[in-house]
Amino acid sequence: MTPAIPDRLWKKLTSTVGLVSVRHGSATNVMSAEWSYFVNKAPLYAAVVLGPRSASGALIAAAGEFSLTLCAEDQAELADFAGSFSVADIDKTGSELITFGEPTATGTPWVTGGVVAVECVLRETVRFPVHTMYAGEVVAAHLPGNAPAGASAPLGTVRPLVKHGPMHALGDPVRRTAIVAAAQLLPDGLLRIAATGPVATGRGAADARWRVTLLTADGGTVPLGEHPPAAYGDFLVDLPVPVSHRLPAERLHGCRVLVERDGAKAGHTDITGVPAAPGAPRPPGAPV
Repeated sequence: MTPAIPDRLWKKLTSTVGLVSVRHGSATNVMSAEWSYFVNKAPLYAAVVLGPRSASGALIAAAGEFSLTLCAEDQAELADFAGSFSVADIDKTGSELITFGEPTATGTPWVTGGVVAVECVLRETVRFPVHTMYAGEVVAAHLPGNAPAGASAPLGTVRPLVKHGPMHALGDPVRRTAIVAAAQLLPDGLLRIAATGPVATGRGAADARWRVTLLTADGGTVPLGEHPPAAYGDFLVDLPVPVSHRLPAERLHGCRVLVERDGAKAGHTDITGVPAAPGAPRPPGAPV
């Protein structure tokens, strides 16, 4: 491993390409922003990060507002065009690929055809050593098919244009197969266990039980029961340590926890917070 920072490391990120619209005089400029994100939930903020050569930064600061369209996968050509030229070079809005939607809460039109378009009022400007972030409060949202912002939008029917080095279409969902778990001995002696895993499907999916087993250091097993999932299907529970392992706490040293659920690869975890067993070697650097 080397501490050197690889060239163009920032290209390793993944984001949805944005088309930023901003008024200047009686015209509207459109540019591509590779770094376009939602950065706050309530109130909802969207942010774009622009480079020092971008003319749009000064236009956003002067206008105090902007619109942002998160591109759909069929807008790759438009995103490439809008990012290749400056408003100082040419008025890009003459392109047949650009169609504006009428703003409802600001004076800034938005480019149609994306996953979602939002109208923003500028709230924060953050200057970094080279780039500048413009964060705006979302005051109107325009969803595919002209669905009202408060309606149930057909999310997933319009797929985003993903930037990860080159531009990509969104691939298939990643299928989770394994349980990931952690276990911690709490100061009050309870054993807290957390786990996530594949979403349960089929019969009884709403109550797909989590099965917990303590694996003792000598190879034994101690069942810790079956437990219902939490509201979102994951698992978090505090359980009493079995009597045979409760006192002293050092008896849990070397034990592990097994978490199982139907249809998933079982998860194993060590137990943190367990005092070292008497006579166990002290880890390097541990306090005396």
